[in-house]
Amino acid sequence: MIRNLTAEKTADETSDVLIVGAGPTGKLLALHLGRRGHRVTIVERHPSAYALPRAVAFDDEIARVLADIGIDPDDDRAIEYLDEWYYLINGAGERIAALDWTGRTAAGWHCHYFFNQPDLEERFTELLDAFASVTVLRGWEAVGLEQDTRQVRITCTDGKVHRTLSASYLVGADGANSFVRAALELPITDLGFHYDWLIVDIRPRTPLKFESSILQICDTARPTTLMPAGPGRRRWEFMVLPGEDPGTMATEAVAWKLLQPWVTPATALLERHTVWRFQAKWAESWRRGRALIAGDAAHLMPPFAGQGMCAGLRDAVSLAWRLDLVLRGESQPDLLDSFVEERKTHVRYFVQFSIDIGKAVCVLDPAEAQSRDTAMKAALENPSLAPPAVPHPSLGPGVWVRSDIGAGQLSRQGMVRMSGKSGRLDALADRGWQLLGYGADPLSYITSAQRAHLARLGVQTLVLGEPGSRCDAEDIEGFYECWFKEWQVDAILIRPDRYVAAAAPADRFGASLDALLESLRLVARDATGQV
Repeated sequence: MIRNLTAEKTADETSDVLIVGAGPTGKLLALHLGRRGHRVTIVERHPSAYALPRAVAFDDEIARVLADIGIDPDDDRAIEYLDEWYYLINGAGERIAALDWTGRTAAGWHCHYFFNQPDLEERFTELLDAFASVTVLRGWEAVGLEQDTRQVRITCTDGKVHRTLSASYLVGADGANSFVRAALELPITDLGFHYDWLIVDIRPRTPLKFESSILQICDTARPTTLMPAGPGRRRWEFMVLPGEDPGTMATEAVAWKLLQPWVTPATALLERHTVWRFQAKWAESWRRGRALIAGDAAHLMPPFAGQGMCAGLRDAVSLAWRLDLVLRGESQPDLLDSFVEERKTHVRYFVQFSIDIGKAVCVLDPAEAQSRDTAMKAALENPSLAPPAVPHPSLGPGVWVRSDIGAGQLSRQGMVRMSGKSGRLDALADRGWQLLGYGADPLSYITSAQRAHLARLGVQTLVLGEPGSRCDAEDIEGFYECWFKEWQVDAILIRPDRYVAAAAPADRFGASLDALLESLRLVARDATGQV
C-alpha cells in the first residue's frame, strides 16, 4: 500500500529492497519487485510528486515495458503516438534529415510515443497501490548510508526526526544529484557536452496545426525543437546562445517572445518554462556491495534521442529479475555484476547517439552548418548513411550467449492466438522467461538436468506453429516462422526483460544453454533441491 508517512506514523523498518527516489525508475523497479512478492520501501525526499512536465517521449521498447505492467501505450489517457516522419531542417527551411517514425517495429509497437510525465507517474502510483508489500515514504530524505555483509542501512530524516531503515539490497534511483552515488563514492565520467536550453511546455487553447508534428530546426540563429508532449500538450526547446543569461532566458516574457511564430497567450497556456543544462555523463561503477544505482543516478544524456527516461526504465526491468533470483536464493549475489556490465554498454551507446545528434543540432557557425547540411543531405539521398530511426543496440557482456545469433538484443514480437485469444505474445504468455520453439518442442533438445534448471527459473515453454496446427500458440501472421528461418534456429530463450538470452539450432542449443546457466550464477542444489 502507498503511504505518505509523517513523523508521527511508522512503517516496517526492514525490507528486502530499499529504493531511494520515487521517480519513474524507482517506481517501476518497485512494481516489478512487488509483483514478485518482495517487501520494498521507497524513500523520497519530496513530500509530493513533481506536477510539471519533464520527459515527453519514449520508444517501442518502453511501450513494451509499460504494456507488461498493464499500461497500454496505444490506449492510455497519458500517452499518444504519431505515425509521422521526424524531420531536421536548416535555417533556410530545407530538409537535411528525415527519420521514418511511421508504422510498427519488430518489437510489436509504434516507433515513438509522447506523454505527460506527471500523468504517467500517477498511473505508476495507482498500480503500486495494489501491492501491500510496497511502502512509499514521502518527505523523508536519505542522509546516511552504511552496509555490511548481511544488509544495507540508510538514515533518513523528515527535518524533525531521524530513522534508520534496513534491507538486503538498496538501489539509488535518486536522480542526477544522487545521494546514494555520492555516499558510495562512485566516480563519474563527464564527456563535457554541456548546453543550456530553454524548455517551454504549453497547453493549446485551440487546436494547433503543424506541417510536421516533430521538427528539429537546425538554425544557426537559434537551434529549436518542436514536438508533442502528450495528449493536449506541446513542447518547444530553444538553445541558449553564448552571451545570453540563463536566468533571463528562463522568464515568461522570453518564453512568449520565442513562441511568437507559433502560439500566443490567446491561443495557448504556458505550463512550464525553465532553462535546463543538457549533459552527457555516466558512473564508472554502479554497484558497491549491497547497494546499486540506476536511472539518472547512473547516467545522464542529452535529450536529442529521447532516451533519458527510457534508459532508466530499462535499468529497472533489467535489475528487477536479477534481484528476484538473488532474493529467492536461486542465484548468487554476484549475478548483480552482470546488470552493471550489460547496462553500462547499452547506455553508453545512447549517450553517444544523443551527442552525435546534438552535435548536428547545436551548430552556430554558418560555415560549419553549411558543411553539416551537405553531409546530411548526402545521407538523405542515400538511406544507408542515415542513422537508424529506432536504434536497438546490443547489451554489454552479461546473461546472454555471445556466440548465438541475436542474443543480447531485444527480442521480436508478433501476433499469436492462444487459448482462443488473439494478441501480442507478451500479452498472452507468462511475464517471465520464455523458451520458444517452432513446430517442435525445444525441451526435446536438452537434458533432464537442464530442464530442471529452467524450471527453477520459471521458464514457460511455448511451441509456435501455423494456424490450425497443434501448438501452444498459432503464428497467425507468419511472423515467428520468418524470424526462426531468418536466424536459422530451432530454439529462442527470452529473458523477463524481453532480451534474447540464447538462440541456436537444435544440435547446439544444449551447449548454449549450459553457457547461459553458468552466467546466471545459480546456487548449486542437490537432488532433493537443497543448497
